[in-house]
Amino acid sequence: MIPETTSGSYLLPTEAYRSADWLERELGELFTARWALAAASEELAEPGDYVAVTVGHAPLLVVRGADGGLRAFHNLCRHRGMQLLTGTGRCERTIDCFYHQWRYGLDGALQVVPQRREQFPDLEPSDWGLLPATVGEWEGMVFVHPDPAASPLADAVAGLAANLGSFRPGALRQVATAHLDARCNWKLFVENHIDVYHLWYLHERSLGDFDHTRFEHRQVGADWFSYEPLRHDDLAGAELTSGTVAIGHLDGRDRHGLGAHLVFPNLMVATAAEFVATYVAVPVAPDHTRIELRVRAEPDADADQLLAAVQSFIVEDIEACERVQATLASPAFGVGPLAADHEAPITAFHRNVLAAVGAS
Repeated sequence: MIPETTSGSYLLPTEAYRSADWLERELGELFTARWALAAASEELAEPGDYVAVTVGHAPLLVVRGADGGLRAFHNLCRHRGMQLLTGTGRCERTIDCFYHQWRYGLDGALQVVPQRREQFPDLEPSDWGLLPATVGEWEGMVFVHPDPAASPLADAVAGLAANLGSFRPGALRQVATAHLDARCNWKLFVENHIDVYHLWYLHERSLGDFDHTRFEHRQVGADWFSYEPLRHDDLAGAELTSGTVAIGHLDGRDRHGLGAHLVFPNLMVATAAEFVATYVAVPVAPDHTRIELRVRAEPDADADQLLAAVQSFIVEDIEACERVQATLASPAFGVGPLAADHEAPITAFHRNVLAAVGAS
């Protein structure tokens, strides 16, 4: 019988990438218990602007209130549990349920119940407002958590804030977005992101101007942060985005290098001389992931060029991950020895996943 793996460093079994039961545990125990990136602050600029997202098993909505503040709620009507809003848009004055026309204020308070006097004589509106979630803003980005008593967002992004160098995403604008489809498990995409070993080979062209031999990386709790410089210091910026507008506030190190980071479990960040990109691996099915990509840059940057530059290496990553997913069902599938340093972050990631879902 062929062993499932031959590596003592690759800790997750193949069922973790193929099983609906595994994904169910991750959605319920890993994702629903953490902050998630929902939108850019400028997407929620005016009263009534909203975005609907799902965090783990929890459909949530974030809305800008009449008082200018952001609020988050569970995205379900208190009457019959109908999903209230989808996508992004603007509510004029109320959040309306199209099923039976229960209406809520932008503050979540129940305002209108049709036929209330006849059909709901004992209903007290103050008891049936939208259920709250937690929302926070950091550096021009809006995050949401299903728990109304969640720990502060500042705690969740502390590692990222401390390891971004001179980058200040809040001083930039979101100039481009994209949703990419990956026919692979979300963990394969994250593992690829924190794999240093593949940079020389898979990204020979797209990231060929960077000196992988001087790659620096470190684990900070469950998060991971890295940096690598350009091969030639006389280059003004990364070749993958040459000709576009460099970020004005960067120091010399960040003008001449590339950062790649992971905020556990699935928020990935890439930084270069001209952009800060975030891409979230959202599980759709055991073998299907949606990559939600956002690019922040100077307001006059060439958005199309920047988006193409970031996608150039992400598309390579997706193809690699899909090819691994395609072999997982094989009775011959196995994982060999991992690179001692360059793939060590994968082992740490596995430990954190196992701890979060209560597995050993």
